[in-house]
Amino acid sequence: MITYNVFLDRARLPAAADWARLIREAGFDVELNPDFETAAHSGYLPCPDDRTGFEYYLESFSEPSFEIGDVGAKAIGPRNTVASLRFSGRSSDRDAASAAAATLTAMTDGVLFDTEPGHFIAADAALAWARNERYQPIATYRRRALRRKARLTPPIILRLLIILFLVFAIYWLRK
Repeated sequence: MITYNVFLDRARLPAAADWARLIREAGFDVELNPDFETAAHSGYLPCPDDRTGFEYYLESFSEPSFEIGDVGAKAIGPRNTVASLRFSGRSSDRDAASAAAATLTAMTDGVLFDTEPGHFIAADAALAWARNERYQPIATYRRRALRRKARLTPPIILRLLIILFLVFAIYWLRK
């Protein structure tokens, strides 16, 4: 699942009809249902039917997670709500989710977090991001490689001893 998170102030959350109107005015070919309740809906949101859409979840936001990091927390600032738009990867779903996320970000003066590249995008650059135009992220979350230190655990030591024994046995048999 790919996720776009929009961090915003809950008081600025628009009605679905206003959100759908702005998506059309911004030139996106996405039909958002103007009748759903933006503050209460949770789950799949068809655009306009079940063939295209995304999952929409709205949650309170107070503390940044590991995925956001300190850099993201600074970019998000005092915003107290996160709208998560999730989709499977089909291009039509991606187009619907990116248009919806960008317009919601622009309408609410929010911050968009594109989890794939780790970009935090300001409201004034969100529409350019959705149109695949040039934009400048306000912050970037850099994932650290999850490296494990090599440790000599009992199973590894046993394997090494067996290998060492086989090497000596082969050497001794060749004499």
